[in-house]
Amino acid sequence: YHLMEVRHLKLIEAVSEEGTLSKAGERLFLTQSALSHQLKELERELKTPLFHRVNKKLVLNESGRIMLESARKVLGEIEKAQKALEKQVNGGCGEIRLTTECYTCYHWLPRVMKSFSRQYPQIDISIFPEYTHRPIEGLLGANVDMVITTDDSDVPGVAYKELFRDEQVAVVPKGHPWTKKPYVSAKDFADETYIIYNGTVDTVDFFRSTLKPANAMPKKIIAIELTEATIEMINAGYGVKAMSTWVVKPYLQTHEIEVVPITKNGHYRTWYIAHLKDRTWYPYYDQFLSQLVSILRGID
Repeated sequence: YHLMEVRHLKLIEAVSEEGTLSKAGERLFLTQSALSHQLKELERELKTPLFHRVNKKLVLNESGRIMLESARKVLGEIEKAQKALEKQVNGGCGEIRLTTECYTCYHWLPRVMKSFSRQYPQIDISIFPEYTHRPIEGLLGANVDMVITTDDSDVPGVAYKELFRDEQVAVVPKGHPWTKKPYVSAKDFADETYIIYNGTVDTVDFFRSTLKPANAMPKKIIAIELTEATIEMINAGYGVKAMSTWVVKPYLQTHEIEVVPITKNGHYRTWYIAHLKDRTWYPYYDQFLSQLVSILRGID
């Protein structure tokens, strides 16, 4: 029935409960004549009357009872959806689906999630580590809502919000020749074994931004997925790695490692939240990001 609309369902419900067109019209903020016109239109479309006229009252017939049952189900579902949307838009409930481009981010995410959940228990946070090496693909496929990334490459449909900046330093075993230098340059890495978390060098920010432009690819590359295992490898003298100061800081007192600045002015990178331009940006997204940045500044 191409003319069947929500207003028709509301009409059936109102007339059946109020008993007259005039009272139903008051309830629906319509004139009696407008409501009469709508009812005739609907009955003509359905090819059957919906009400009997009994003592100046409109009483549902069998066809009308069938339509009322369906109308109440549909209107109930619409009301439920509207309430759910209102809660989501106002931060009353919702979900954040998140991934990052870097395994080190998972080091501090649980802390952020715990802090956020205490204040906003009605917002669910889901982490999708399977998109770590292809985060924008996960975003474009609507599998995640946000990506924490240092790569703000121009991708159609993707927008970026700047989060914070951090410093990367070279992490080396104690006694390494670099510890006698005030800083190292990109070229220094060409003679070293470099440890990456996983994937390929094309997915590593330090390679994209620093080593590749300087044509300073390390002589050997080892892939280790866990931060703790990476620190142990460096501790044992099996490689070096550029790491954020907030990542390496907890290990400086417990392992035989040292840090050396990268370049004279230090090596800094900017972190962003990537999201789809045409997707709704809910208020609780900003609340989550605010807590994330606050905790990261405390870590650093």
